[in-house]
Amino acid sequence: MASESLSAADRSSLQAERGPVNMAVAGTLVFEAGPGTEYDAVAERVAARLHLVPRYRQRLEDPAFGIANPIWIDDPEFDLHWHLRHARLPAPGTQEQLADYLAREMSRKLDRTRPLWELHVVDGLEGGRAALIPKMHHALVDGLAAVGIGMVLLDPTPEPMPIAPPDGGWTPRTFDRRRHLARLAAMPLQRAQQLLVDSTMRALETSPRRAAEDLMRATELASELARQRPQAPMTPLNHPISPNRRYAMTSLALDRVKAADRAAGGTINDVILAAVAGMLRDYLDVAGVDLGGRDPVALVPVSIRRDDEQEAGGNRISTVFVDLPVHEDDCAARIRAVSAQMAELRQSAAVRAGALLVGATGQAPPMVGSMLVRAMGNVRAMNLVVSNVPGPQMPFYMNGCRLLEAYPAVPLNPPNQGLSVGVLSYDGEVFFGLLADAKLDPDVEVAADALAAALEDITALAD
Repeated sequence: MASESLSAADRSSLQAERGPVNMAVAGTLVFEAGPGTEYDAVAERVAARLHLVPRYRQRLEDPAFGIANPIWIDDPEFDLHWHLRHARLPAPGTQEQLADYLAREMSRKLDRTRPLWELHVVDGLEGGRAALIPKMHHALVDGLAAVGIGMVLLDPTPEPMPIAPPDGGWTPRTFDRRRHLARLAAMPLQRAQQLLVDSTMRALETSPRRAAEDLMRATELASELARQRPQAPMTPLNHPISPNRRYAMTSLALDRVKAADRAAGGTINDVILAAVAGMLRDYLDVAGVDLGGRDPVALVPVSIRRDDEQEAGGNRISTVFVDLPVHEDDCAARIRAVSAQMAELRQSAAVRAGALLVGATGQAPPMVGSMLVRAMGNVRAMNLVVSNVPGPQMPFYMNGCRLLEAYPAVPLNPPNQGLSVGVLSYDGEVFFGLLADAKLDPDVEVAADALAAALEDITALAD
């Protein structure tokens, strides 16, 4: 078949991208520079492994002039080098300059007439380093494509893994609009047949259709939970955003986070949320904002898998609303407050019912967040999104060049959310990426300085 339907998550991500909202996700991957990170070597690697993610050769097509949902079709004009971008930072090539480069790219929406991804090769970083910036539309984060172009390119050893290309290479399949419209007309019969197939497949594995249904159910429950809560307080983070972005990066050793969670009696996720609470405490102080004893609200993915649950193939994840204790002036007290709240949330029947079984990529929670935003309409359910994804605690390589740092960038959605916090742990470090509206006041540098101070508090607690 030459076309594929979009999942519910795909459609939600596309619909969310209106006005100043840009639903691209990205990351900044910093490597030891070497021949393996040069543009030609990266292009050769992408060409050799692109068959592992077929969606990266597909584009959107409107099959029925607006009367049916768009679909994925093979792009007959696919040009790999159009998707690969090459840049060199001016001297001295600082982290701030790299952050500015990513911010400019996150201010530009992807071209919907082409496959919805890009990979930027960035040279000239100080300290003998280079960077890759994978950028993809949120609609690609589904099924196998959730690993992203970045992880497809990397190897767990300096020696690249041999991955044989498919026999005969790649040839785009022709899209026949009349045939697709005929399939739409026959939909009732096909749906009955598909239900029979699905009932069998679900006994064997989690199918993409089942994942989409679970996603919808989780979103509906999360929406109901949000409506039962008081509206989140108004903060400087929640003014209408512009199309332009700013970005900042920082990190902390994972063993410091673990030591802090042992000292205060929480989990790694509790410590990270407490750090975000500490950041917002200082940020709101600089802004001169007093919330009158109320706490900002974060939309957060959380693992609710019990010790006696033995599901294979992923983690049981739900999305919850967390009140960040900015009124606590002590780091340990913030961790304990978050820990108590998270323990209560994990036992909530509604939260457990809204759980998704997801793989190690951790991509389901952002999709729930995207769908939730649209489901909530004008209700201010949260002030920001904090997406914490546990990554591999072992080094990865690009053509023998070691990956040193990995900073995520989480899109701003809805159009009155001016800051998102992406968190990724990798190879003994925890990496924070702050994506903000360019007109955020105070700006993202103030938030980054506040986060650095909160991380210093965590380091002090760990000592």
